[in-house]
Amino acid sequence: MSVNIKKKDIVDLEISDLAYGGTSVAKVDGFVVLVYGGIPGDVVKAEITKKKANYAEAKLLQITKESELRTKPVCSHFGLCGGCTWQNLRYEEQLKFKTKHVKESLRHIGGFTDPPVQDALGSDHIFYYRNKMEYAFSPHSEKKLVLGLHPRKRYDLVFDLRECFLQSEVANKIVDFVRRFAKEKNLSPYDHKTRSGLLRFLMIKEGKNTDETMVNLVTYKGEFTPVKDFCDAIFSNFPSVKSIVRNINSKLSQIAVGEEEDLLGGERTIAERLGKFVFEISSNSFFQTNPRQAEKLYGIVLDIADLQGDEEVLDLYCGNGTISIFLSPAVKKVIGVEAVKETVQNARRNAELNDVSNCEFIRGEAKKVLKDFEQHKKIPHLVVTDPPRAGLHPRVIKSFLNMKPPRIVYVSCNPTTLARDLKTLCEKEYKLESVQPVDMFPHTYHIESVAKLSRT
Repeated sequence: MSVNIKKKDIVDLEISDLAYGGTSVAKVDGFVVLVYGGIPGDVVKAEITKKKANYAEAKLLQITKESELRTKPVCSHFGLCGGCTWQNLRYEEQLKFKTKHVKESLRHIGGFTDPPVQDALGSDHIFYYRNKMEYAFSPHSEKKLVLGLHPRKRYDLVFDLRECFLQSEVANKIVDFVRRFAKEKNLSPYDHKTRSGLLRFLMIKEGKNTDETMVNLVTYKGEFTPVKDFCDAIFSNFPSVKSIVRNINSKLSQIAVGEEEDLLGGERTIAERLGKFVFEISSNSFFQTNPRQAEKLYGIVLDIADLQGDEEVLDLYCGNGTISIFLSPAVKKVIGVEAVKETVQNARRNAELNDVSNCEFIRGEAKKVLKDFEQHKKIPHLVVTDPPRAGLHPRVIKSFLNMKPPRIVYVSCNPTTLARDLKTLCEKEYKLESVQPVDMFPHTYHIESVAKLSRT
């Protein structure tokens, strides 16, 4: 359907919905217009910036009537930063829209008429919940050092961060300190256009339940001369810091991971506690970004698994072994599968730390390991899978359908790929019993889900 609107038109719109991805939705005679920054119930003036066959995009110019669902953002960077896109929406409404997005994905993509989706489980902490943040160094237009975050959809730019409400107040102070230290020592920010300069990223990791902090400087190749001054100052000003590391990234890619790692001071890892278990976190290891909410998520996995104590469980995409270790007291054995060598080593180390002897971690791609299980007729009682955003590989799904494990618990960070995969599984061998959305990232559109499937 098309209507008589074109690029650069100024239009009056009433926002009616929020799309998965964070953009608000309005309609002109049934024609969809996507507007960044709107809240359902807003009446706005907007400029059409793009016109396609079945939708248009518009830039919000003015809010002529505010929605009752609005709330005042606490962050001064809101609207510029690409992080908390829903900070202007009341938290209870955020949860409603996240539940709705999961249901709509399962209906429209998965083909489920009445998907068994529970209300999204909210977070007790809606600010200062992240245990990891990456801050970018950049040369300003006046060649001054800037340390902060990227504006929305502009990874070529960085704005100087005053304060972020996602990581802790200590992290904010560390960012400010590192910025001042770099300027005082005349340390140059990396310029990806000229491939010159030293400082690329500052990464801060925290153990929310242990009060341990790691400071990780990601740099270009070259000497970092003020090592002693830097470490002495960090340790004396921030008692929670237990680890200071440097990662060296000499590649073109703008990522906060290095091919070399140097321990500058303290320990190589920090610890985090989830429930009764303790986990090591290194500079490049993955760990759930909201650990307090992760504990709830793992509790849901444990509850819906209906374990009797004699099961053998296969944990695909097991990462550092957190879910495997959480399940270990309730089962006979867990086999965790992970493709990255260092991550498998971390999982084994975490099992040792917690005196867990019934977890085995093997390195391999999920599709290949499953094929081996299939050929040797090793059928687990339960499969737990927590794949990346792209979802399950088709060969993984094929192996599930061939092996027919009695139960599958699918942890997903992407409702669209979850719906796609559940459709294939439930067309053949499985019934979708329940889906529990879990809000791991307040003030963003992201939503985690835990789905339970049983064999029909």
